[in-house]
Amino acid sequence: MLQDNHEAITRKIGLEFEVVKIGVKDASKERIAPSELFTCDLESIVNDPSIDVVLELVGGVDPAGNLVEQALLNGKHVVTANKELIAKQGSRLVHLAKSKGLDLHYEAAVGGGIPLIQPLKHQLAGNEVLKMMGILNGTTNYILTKMQQEGAEFGDVLKEAQAKGYAEADPTNDVDGFDTSYKIAILASIAFGKQVPMDGVYREGIRKITKLDIQYADLLGYCIKLLGVVEPVGTDRVLTRVHPTLIPKSHPLASVNGVYNALWLHGNFVGDVMFSGRGAGSDPTASAVVGDFIDVGRNIFGGGSGSAIPYDRGMLTSPISELRTSYYLRIQVTDRPKVLGVIATVFGDFSVSLAAMEMKTLEEGRGEIVFLTHPCQEQSFIDALAALQESGTVETVCNWFRVEGAP
Repeated sequence: MLQDNHEAITRKIGLEFEVVKIGVKDASKERIAPSELFTCDLESIVNDPSIDVVLELVGGVDPAGNLVEQALLNGKHVVTANKELIAKQGSRLVHLAKSKGLDLHYEAAVGGGIPLIQPLKHQLAGNEVLKMMGILNGTTNYILTKMQQEGAEFGDVLKEAQAKGYAEADPTNDVDGFDTSYKIAILASIAFGKQVPMDGVYREGIRKITKLDIQYADLLGYCIKLLGVVEPVGTDRVLTRVHPTLIPKSHPLASVNGVYNALWLHGNFVGDVMFSGRGAGSDPTASAVVGDFIDVGRNIFGGGSGSAIPYDRGMLTSPISELRTSYYLRIQVTDRPKVLGVIATVFGDFSVSLAAMEMKTLEEGRGEIVFLTHPCQEQSFIDALAALQESGTVETVCNWFRVEGAP
């Protein structure tokens, strides 16, 4: 992109630029840029006094964290796409950049080519964010879309995604929600002005979702997505969570399919806003990185560098047990009189009210029941589940998920 669009980028910055070094693991591989640019000595880049801007696309915390820190200490502006580094050390690094009068930009860390960071920092900064929900991982969204559209099971779609290159050989980072948790932590930190600690982000992945749950959700007017969600709790803390969620088919996020990502937020003045687009891949990521690079170049040209917007550490977080939402529950029971009455009574004992129900008779005198609850405290719902299992009425609690909104 820097090569193909060199003339346009130079015009937009107002300055000529030159790529002088590229740090890689293997300098012998055939690449687009001339071979003389490549080095395996990454520290030689961050310590080179002739270099003004460093683009960090290494990923992970080690060695990327030390390289970014050293670049800033040496007076270099930094553009990074490193979600894990920013999620874990963003506050410290942005403060370091600010103290040095330098830029540290990281638009590509969340959402690939979708502009999310800058709108939160600038255009939407006057709003109080009342809620933010995002589909922030293309791999999991691709898997769930295929499961919904083709009636396939998770394991089969995962193998297909791996064969097509949408999922890694080790898919843990994606399917267990780590990738999404880094991204929602970054967005939450910007929106609420303090770094959200990673141990304060509740996380579940998508491995337990079955095609049967997707079919029941569809029947009830919902689809299942892996969402990152953050919302304020009181005046001084947030509840940040990543988990599979039933959302109404009428919600804008429900129609975001395949490898696409999206972020929906509700501000107290702007109302509902949604950003959507290709959230992963080399081209969208390059687009975001080069956009940040142009911003840095403009600041250098205008003599106003140092636009890093710092946020403090120490955001207080609430545990998932304090969440108040609706729930989807699928259970199997022995098909006999008064079963529904016993279930309703147990739920009522824990202040959990039932909103909808679907039933199906299975073989050998058994039945399957799916419930949707009205909003209730998570701890009350968990306690009700435990009481149900102890009552002798329920054979199996097959699955349960959190629900956002009404269909």
